[in-house]
Amino acid sequence: MGPQEVILSACGSEVTATSVTGRAAAAPAVQVHDLLSSAHLASFKTSTSALHSLSYVQSSGGSGGSILAVQEGKALVNVWAWQKDQLHLKLHLPEKLSCFSVSPNGHWAAGGSPTGQLASGLLLASYTAHYRAVTSLTFTADSNILLSASLDASVHVYVVSRVVDEEDSGVVGKPYGTLSDHTLGIRAVAVGRTAGSSGGRCWTASDDGTVKMWSLYPPFDLLATFSLPPSVTPTSLAVDPSERFFYVGTTQGDIYYVPLFKRREEMGGRLGDVEAVGGEGQGGAPIKAEGSVVSVKSPVTCLALSLSTSHLLIGTRAGEIHIHSLPSHQHLRTIASHSGPITHLSALLRPSDLIGGPFKSDAWPVMEVKPLERMRVGKAARDVQEVTMLLRPRVSPVALDSLRSRQAAPLSVVSAARTDTGDRLAELEAENRRLRAGLDKALQINEKMWSGIVDMKLVDAPAANGSQ
Repeated sequence: MGPQEVILSACGSEVTATSVTGRAAAAPAVQVHDLLSSAHLASFKTSTSALHSLSYVQSSGGSGGSILAVQEGKALVNVWAWQKDQLHLKLHLPEKLSCFSVSPNGHWAAGGSPTGQLASGLLLASYTAHYRAVTSLTFTADSNILLSASLDASVHVYVVSRVVDEEDSGVVGKPYGTLSDHTLGIRAVAVGRTAGSSGGRCWTASDDGTVKMWSLYPPFDLLATFSLPPSVTPTSLAVDPSERFFYVGTTQGDIYYVPLFKRREEMGGRLGDVEAVGGEGQGGAPIKAEGSVVSVKSPVTCLALSLSTSHLLIGTRAGEIHIHSLPSHQHLRTIASHSGPITHLSALLRPSDLIGGPFKSDAWPVMEVKPLERMRVGKAARDVQEVTMLLRPRVSPVALDSLRSRQAAPLSVVSAARTDTGDRLAELEAENRRLRAGLDKALQINEKMWSGIVDMKLVDAPAANGSQ
């Protein structure tokens, strides 16, 4: 049986007429469903979060992970542990945030413009990055690069180590690079699996009706521009883990499929030869997206791909999650358990300590998240900060004795097995000697018979010649 893949989803506080038609309004919560069966697995109540305001840390290394969600309209972060559905912590923020993100390694958190370290709760940097509202914050898979998107039509690229550097105040708040070719506000940002401090690619969707592909290696060149049909506004992106294609969700409820490779068109190209699209840079002609592959009745708010790229997940303003099979785009199921618009949607491996699973709570300590400071601290405060370390419980001598007794039993079994093997080997060697003696005796008899026949022939030969 392979690893179980689950769907993590959340909703906002806005309740529309379409979101409650035909079903009872449920309390807003962060919910977990099984990807293949859509069975409900867990609920973390009560939570309402805006777009790009929920993040999670996977359980790993024997330590439990967490879900962190900024509450809509409040300067508050709710924290849950995977292993229990009750609220674990409430963290107060310096101000209301428009977006929030936690690095994949669980060390850093970014909300709006400030950046904080979760392990100590210290506010390490706060600065003005954009002149309009920040719409999303995205960490790369290695947690080294942070991308901030804004309604000012730009995306800033930050190196996390430089953002929190106290030694060089001149680089704090200064972006490592800027992606600026859009004409209207940025609504969504997606990064590839290989994106990080060594390079990679990212995609940005804007109100100007285009999706742009960028290089994350300096000087952060524009690789390609993809244009949607007129009057179509993109809202969300989902990029294939292998970066072969991506999907774009729109306010019209249409989802567009955009391939990143195409067959060679020049003469002499062999069957099956492909080449990457784009690469012409800023002066290249936009690549037009073909017709939509999926249409839903409500504006699309979130998109996600399963880890195996076998399913496309679509979250709508009506509070529904549509699951489509890939590559056929056939509709499989609809999850309608939220009372507001879907604001977060992601597919992940089921956490080992998820509530309801076969785990022991004392074996998976909850990830520690300390209260977040409201004021920026200096180097002196950082030097005296208390950082908690996870120490495993000491093993008692009784447990060691029981372990030794368990180890001793197999040794006796091995000794008995070795004795039996030795006896059997002696029997086989004796049988081998007996058979070899019989073989030698048979060879001697055969040799005598052959010599007698030859001698007899030699004696008969002269007699036959004399008679002639």
